Amino acid sequence: MVKKLLIITLAFMIALSMGTVSANVENIQYLKPNQGNKQYTVAEAPRPIKEEKASQRVINPNKPMIAITYDDGPSQYTSRILDILKENNSVATFFVLGQRVYNNEGILNRIIDEGSQIGNHTYNHKNLTTISDEELYRQVQGTDDLIRIATGYTPAVMRPPYGSTTGDLNKKIQRPVIKWSIDTRDWESRNVEMIKNSILDYVKDGDIILMHDMYDSTAEASKIVIPELINRGYQLVTINELVEYRDGILIAGEQYYNMYK
Repeated sequence: MVKKLLIITLAFMIALSMGTVSANVENIQYLKPNQGNKQYTVAEAPRPIKEEKASQRVINPNKPMIAITYDDGPSQYTSRILDILKENNSVATFFVLGQRVYNNEGILNRIIDEGSQIGNHTYNHKNLTTISDEELYRQVQGTDDLIRIATGYTPAVMRPPYGSTTGDLNKKIQRPVIKWSIDTRDWESRNVEMIKNSILDYVKDGDIILMHDMYDSTAEASKIVIPELINRGYQLVTINELVEYRDGILIAGEQYYNMYK
């Protein structure tokens, strides 16, 4: 059964990369102007069945909390970051590329098992403002399908590559769009000290921090930053938890940069 699913997944990825996956543009769900955005609480959003296996963490809603997020993985460095999070009884949100799901099913399931969250980051990191509605559907829905096949979990949130969206595009995506309040620019500097300082010099309660689990320097910076944030009194939570414990509501088609009080 597992082999059959992997074969199906691989075939889907090859077809998508060649641009041959068919999608009916009429199936893209657009918001109707007179109905407004669908609203739901984090508790109503899809949650992984395996999440209960994670180590019990006690979150105090009255204490500072932040959400660290990692884009573009999983990669060879994701397991190291998960080790650091586990050692510090903390979690993060990983915005996954569909093209990286194959052969990384174990890492994805570990993310869920240990209480972290998976988000959708499209199939192959194209700028969504430059593609057709048909390809937008494939990029987002196709990635959801691949993650669900690998883990049984469907992401409730997504992050567009480069953070590039428009109001109309967000509505077509039809789920909460998560951006950030601290950009480490780790992809650019590849420098542990610069990544560390970009966080520790500016972090505050309710921040959403952007990093990428694609670089050794990011994993090394995480090894320093994560325990230091905890030492400063911050709780490291997922996007869902940050919203939930701030009594927030995620709205499909809207974008979020932070959860400040």
